[in-house]
Amino acid sequence: MDHRQLARTLAALRTVIGVALLVAPATAGGAWLGGAKPDRRARLLLRGLGARDLALGLGTLRALDQGTPVRPWVAMSVIGDVADAVGATAALRSLGPARAAITVAAAGGGAALGAVAVSDLD
Repeated sequence: MDHRQLARTLAALRTVIGVALLVAPATAGGAWLGGAKPDRRARLLLRGLGARDLALGLGTLRALDQGTPVRPWVAMSVIGDVADAVGATAALRSLGPARAAITVAAAGGGAALGAVAVSDLD
């Protein structure tokens, strides 16, 4: 898979996650956060996270389709993924080891793949 296709795949996954968090934050976020159904405040934050991922995913896909610079979009996505992995690590006690590990693996994996892709874009 070339780096543009890798960026496209990551952007598509990010877009799906963003939509899920925006449309169904209690379901999508509840599975991630565990425990009881997230309250209104948590759903607000989950929707904000979803909007971030949706914007980054769609921005990347648009740049790829229009031939405009893709590197900034992928670099910003890497920063978001690193922040998610660091946040999950910091929240280890409240998330629990399994959920924290899944989040760190998913976000860290996304950051690593994004970093690989960004190295050869534009």
